[in-house]
Amino acid sequence: MSISVVQENKINKRRAELIAEQATKTSKPEDDEEEENEAVDNKEEELEAMLQDEFPLEEEDDDAENEETEEAAIERLEMEIEERFETDENNLINVTELLNQQNLPKVAINASRKPRIVRYQLLQKIQPLLTNRESLFQKCQPITYSLAHKLLVSCYKFHSAFGCFDPIKFKEGELIQPLQWPLDKTYPLLFHQYIYFFESKENRNTFMLNPLKYLKQPKPALCLPIRLAVMGPPKSGKTTVAEMFAQKYGLARLSIGSVMRMVLNTQEHTDLGVQMKEHLSQGLVVPDELAILCLEVALMSLVCSTRGYVLDSFPMTLKQAELMRARSIIPMLVFELQLDTAEVLKRGVIDKMKPSKPHLTHNSCEILQIRNSCYKQEVEHVRQDLQQQYKNWILIDGLKSKWWIWNSIVQEVCISMKYIQSYMERIQSGKAACINKLCISPKELHCLLGEFGQYCPVCLALYYHLVDCSEQTLLEHTAEYRGHYYRMCCIEHLEQFLCTPDQFVVPGCPYTLPRVHLLPRKLTEIQVKDKFPQQAEMKGFCPVTYLDGKQRYEALVRGKMEYAVEYREHIYIFETKQKQDKFLRLPETYWDQKLPSKIPPVCVPVALTSLPTLGYLEQGVATAVIKAMTAVGCLKPKYPFLTIQRSALLYVAYYLKAFNHKSTDYTRQKYKRKLALFEERCVLIPYLSSTMTGNYKPPSERPIDFDFKLQRFLALGDLPGANGLL
Repeated sequence: MSISVVQENKINKRRAELIAEQATKTSKPEDDEEEENEAVDNKEEELEAMLQDEFPLEEEDDDAENEETEEAAIERLEMEIEERFETDENNLINVTELLNQQNLPKVAINASRKPRIVRYQLLQKIQPLLTNRESLFQKCQPITYSLAHKLLVSCYKFHSAFGCFDPIKFKEGELIQPLQWPLDKTYPLLFHQYIYFFESKENRNTFMLNPLKYLKQPKPALCLPIRLAVMGPPKSGKTTVAEMFAQKYGLARLSIGSVMRMVLNTQEHTDLGVQMKEHLSQGLVVPDELAILCLEVALMSLVCSTRGYVLDSFPMTLKQAELMRARSIIPMLVFELQLDTAEVLKRGVIDKMKPSKPHLTHNSCEILQIRNSCYKQEVEHVRQDLQQQYKNWILIDGLKSKWWIWNSIVQEVCISMKYIQSYMERIQSGKAACINKLCISPKELHCLLGEFGQYCPVCLALYYHLVDCSEQTLLEHTAEYRGHYYRMCCIEHLEQFLCTPDQFVVPGCPYTLPRVHLLPRKLTEIQVKDKFPQQAEMKGFCPVTYLDGKQRYEALVRGKMEYAVEYREHIYIFETKQKQDKFLRLPETYWDQKLPSKIPPVCVPVALTSLPTLGYLEQGVATAVIKAMTAVGCLKPKYPFLTIQRSALLYVAYYLKAFNHKSTDYTRQKYKRKLALFEERCVLIPYLSSTMTGNYKPPSERPIDFDFKLQRFLALGDLPGANGLL
C-alpha cells in the first residue's frame, strides 16, 4: 500500500483536528497512571481507525510490466483514428453517390485551412443557393438565334411577354425598345414554352441562375416612339450619338440636309419639291419654312411613327424652333454636347491628320471658328426658348468619352420613358398621374389648371395653408386628374395626391380656395413704389415677427421693401423671406393687428456721400475692389505685347464689370465672356515658353495645338492696344 504526499498531508491535518476535539471533550481527573495509559492507547487506536475509514489506502499495482507506454498509446490512437476515417469516408462516398443519383448539387471545401476561412468559403458557396432558392428546380436551355427563329416561325415556341426586351436590362430600368431583327445580335434562351432574348451572354447566364426573379417583374407596356434631338458645336460628336441610336434602337436619324435630299429624290414633282428646286437653281438657301415641311414629310415614315427619330443638329435657330412648334414637332428631350472653342479646334486638327478621309472637307481652323461662333450665338436663343417652354433641354459634357456620353443620354431617355409610360397607364385606369417630362408648355398648363390654380390642394385640405407653387419652373410636382392639372409643393404631397386624389379635389376637399381678391400676392419694390401714396400697414413693421414674438415691444422689427405682400388691398412688408412665406400661407392669422401706442423711432439712413473718405471707400467700393485684387493676385496675368502693370489693370477692369450686380444680366455675361477670353490669351505666353525649348522640332513632333496657339499669339501683335480690348 502506498500513500501519496497530498493524501498524507490531509491525513496529518485530520489527525490534528481529531486530537484537538478529544482534548476539549475529556477532563483531567487524578486517576491512576495505568488507567490513564490504557485510555490513551484506546483513543489512538480509535483515531487510526477513523482515519482509515475516511482515507482508505489505494492498492498499489504491483504488475508494473503491464502499464501502457506513451509510444504504444500514440500508436493505438492513430490506428483507431485511421479506422474511423476510413469508415466515415466510405459512408460519405455512399451518401454522395445516392445524392448524385437524385441530381442534387455537391459543394467541396478544403477544411484544412483556418476555421474562419472555411466558414467564409462555405457561406460563399451556399449564398447562390439561398439567393436563387425559388428557381433551384427550374431549367433553362440556351439556344442559337437560328434555332430560335425556326421555333418562332413554326409556332412550336412562342415569344415571351418581354418580346425582344432583355429581362435583365428591363429590370435595371432600360425602357427603350430594342431592335427585333436581326436576331443574330441577340442571345436567345428557351424557358418552358417561351423564348427570351438577351443582349449579352452575361445577362443570359444571370437569368439562368434565377429566372423566376426576373419573370415576376411587371411586363413591358406598349412602347411609344422616341423623339430626340442632339445639339452641339462642330466636332462635338452629336452625329456619332445620333448614329448610335439609329443602329442600336432603330431610330431614324434625321438632319436638315438628309430630309431635303429625301424630298428631292423621292418627291421632286410635288409642290414642295418644285419650290425647293427653284431656290436651289437660283443659288439661294432653302428657306426654313420649306425645310420644316421637308422634316414633316420625313416624320410620316413608318420608322418615325413606330420607333421614333433623333434630330441631328436641328433646330439651329430660334425661327426653326418656332416653326417646329407650330407644326407640333416637339422632341421629348434635347441634348446639348458642350465643348469650348479650344477643344473644337483641337479635334478639327486631329480629324485633318487622319489619312482615311474620303474627301476634302471644309474643316480648317478659320472655318471651324466661324461655325462655332455662329452656333454659340444661335443656340443661346434656342436653349432659352425650349427650356422655358418644355423644360426638355439637357446639358452634357462633351469632353467625356463617347461611352460616358452615350450612357448618360440613355439614362435620361429611360427616365423620361418611365414617366411617360407611368402617365399613360395611370390615366387609362382613371387614376391621377404625374405630368413631369411630358413637354407641357406654360400656356397649356395655365389653360388646364384645376379649381385650385397654382395653389397646393394638399396643403389646403390638410392644414388650410395657402401655398403658391407658381414659382416652381419644373412640373415634377404637378399631376393630372380628370382632365385638370394640380400643382403640389413637394414630393410627399404629390404622392398623397396620387394615392387619394378625391380627398383633395372638389367635392372631397374640406376647404375651397378663397376668391381672387382675397388671395395674397407678392409685390416687387417697383410695384410698391407705384402704389404711392398708399403706405404699408403697421407703419412698416413685420406683422409675422410681431405676432410670433407675443406682441412685445422687442418684437417690433421693421420689414424690408423687397419682401412685400398685398392682401385685402393692404400692403405688408416683412423682415425676411421666411416671414413673407409664412404670411402667404396664413394671411388670416397675421393681417389684422394693431400697434401699441409706443413704437421704436424711425431709423434715418445716413447718406453715403456724407461719410469721410475712408468710410465712403469702405462702404462703397471696398468689397468689389478686394475681390478683384484677390483674383488678379491669384492669376498674375501677362497679356501678350502688354506690360504686366497694364495687364493687371485691364484684368481688374474686366472683373469689376463682369461682377457688378448693378449692371444688367446681358452686360455681366458680356464682360464675363471677355474676361474668359482675356485669361485664355494670357495663358498663351507660359504655354509657348514651356513648349518652345531646345532645338527645332518638325511639325509632326510638335503638340497638336501648338501651331494654332502660336498663330493666335502672333496675331495679337497686330491688334490695336489696350483701348481696342475694352
